[in-house]
Amino acid sequence: MRVAVIYRPKFPPPPELIPELMQRLGAWLGENQSKFSVIEFFVGGGGFGVLDVTDSVDLHRIVASHPFTAISDVEIRPVVEPGQAMRVLQEVFAPAS
Repeated sequence: MRVAVIYRPKFPPPPELIPELMQRLGAWLGENQSKFSVIEFFVGGGGFGVLDVTDSVDLHRIVASHPFTAISDVEIRPVVEPGQAMRVLQEVFAPAS
């Protein structure tokens, strides 16, 4: 299942924690990068990634282990490749015979 995971900071972390959080984020990226097709940071804080997970437990592990989860609003949205989405919409909205 492909999902977009969007992080928006609730508040800035305490300045003294930033070096530790950055180190933990680097380790987290190293552990999980193979699951992501896209990882981007927002200017001003936060970011998003599109990842392929095997199931909801896999997704939960990835989000729970992210060092910024506790201080962020996290939004998870399932995503569909545009060609597949268009085929489904054409089927759903095809005139009845």
